[in-house]
Amino acid sequence: MYYITENNHKFETVRAFLEKHGIEISQKVLPIYEIQSSDGIEIAKSKAMQAWEIIKEPLFVNDAFWIIPSLKGFPGPYMKYMNDWFEPDDFLRLMNGKTDRTIILRDTIVYIDENSQNVFTNDYCGEILENKYEGNYKYPIDAVVSFSKNKKSIAEENGIQKFSTEGSWADFAKWLKNK
Repeated sequence: MYYITENNHKFETVRAFLEKHGIEISQKVLPIYEIQSSDGIEIAKSKAMQAWEIIKEPLFVNDAFWIIPSLKGFPGPYMKYMNDWFEPDDFLRLMNGKTDRTIILRDTIVYIDENSQNVFTNDYCGEILENKYEGNYKYPIDAVVSFSKNKKSIAEENGIQKFSTEGSWADFAKWLKNK
């Protein structure tokens, strides 16, 4: 089974997790076009279907997107662009006057083979902080979002890798074992 991703770190994290469940995967990089849609699940399904059309072997893709309920779901699947365009203060300005500072990271896995297409999702709920983290960060959103009870930013917690083997990944592994 193939994990369709260019991201070697994501591949190694998921490979190690699935290996603990007796599941072996290989990485494959394919020329996949990302459709423009406000629906992140449809984007992930499209990627899986494109990959299937190329290799016609069991595979899965993974995509994540962000939802800010007080901003009517913005930015959704556009977070990649937002991280290119915005600085941490820009995200904070978007929240001016908002009492609900909830942010949701929706992790999506789409598996496809000759018989089926299955979707696994998990939501990680966090909050947009009142102030940005002043240290180093990989992405601007990392300096202003927290998923921890102690309200430390993603950057302070050294990234969101801890999520990659919870929720949808555990459900996916269980499903594969029983397939």
